Amino acid sequence: MSEPVLSFLEEKNLPEVIKKKHTYLMMDGHDQEDIYVLKDGVVKVSIVLCDGREFNITYLKGLDIISLLKDEINKMTTASFHARIESDTASFYRINRKFFEQYVKENEELHAYIESYYRKAPLLQMGGK
Repeated sequence: MSEPVLSFLEEKNLPEVIKKKHTYLMMDGHDQEDIYVLKDGVVKVSIVLCDGREFNITYLKGLDIISLLKDEINKMTTASFHARIESDTASFYRINRKFFEQYVKENEELHAYIESYYRKAPLLQMGGK
């Protein structure tokens, strides 16, 4: 993860959330006001197809911004988005979405990282857009 993002997380003294294996960090319709950044652990990112089967998009390990990936996936499909903990535990930074967006506007390095993130999102690499 980019140094500007790490600096932001450390500087803002953000709350940390810890989840246990096979619990969901987020599902569509929930946790929309916050952005989650994986600090430690493994998270499976998937969408649920119309027939109920789960389509795994990627596994994230280490520092990664999960909520931004959700935003990008939702632009391409109406399928439900799920982020489920696959390691014994996983820890996350939780950031208010409006606060994060304001900080991105004010911080040139963080803004550049976010733009780069969207260009490299796993679903986009699979040819989704």
